[in-house]
Amino acid sequence: MATYTFDIHFTGPAGEATIDSLYEAGWDDATVSFDPATGGAGIATFDREASSAVEAIASAIATGRGAGVAVTGVAENLVPFAEIAERTGRTLATVDHWVKGRRGPGGFPEPKIKRPKVSLYSWAEVTHWLHDHELAEVSATDVETARVCEIADSLVRAHRLQHELPPKDRRLLRRAVA
Repeated sequence: MATYTFDIHFTGPAGEATIDSLYEAGWDDATVSFDPATGGAGIATFDREASSAVEAIASAIATGRGAGVAVTGVAENLVPFAEIAERTGRTLATVDHWVKGRRGPGGFPEPKIKRPKVSLYSWAEVTHWLHDHELAEVSATDVETARVCEIADSLVRAHRLQHELPPKDRRLLRRAVA
C-alpha cells in the first residue's frame, strides 16, 4: 500500500456537522475546511493509503458523495519553489534555473497562482515535466497521483456539466466522445 496525497473540492452545508459526517463516513484521513467567503465550498486534503491512485481517489469521491456533499473537482497540491526543491532533492537555485529556462529543456509549467514573492505551481504539471525530461527523481506514487488527478478532475467536471444539457444532447455527446 502507498499513500496518495490529493485534494477533493466539494460543496455542501458549511459547518461542523458536515465535517463530522464526512469524518464518520470515511474522510478520517483528510483535513477538511470551508472557505468562509463562499459559504458551502470546501476542500479536503487527503493522505490516503490504497493500492493505487485510482482506488484512493475513487473511494474518496464515493465516500464524499455518500455523505451528502457534491464533489466539484479533484486536484493535486499547489506547491511553491521551496517545496519543489524539497520534493526533488534539488536546490532553490536549480528550481529557479528550470523555471526561467536557464537549465533544462525549457517549457517549465507556468504557475497556477502567480504572486510577486511566492507563486504556486501544479505539482501534477511539475511532476510530468520532471519525469518526461528525467531531471529529478520523482516517486512513482507522485507521477501516478498527478496523472489520475488530472483524469478524475476532468471526469468529475464533465459529469457535473453534462446535466446542463437536455437528455437528447447528452446522449449525442456521450456517443460522440465514447
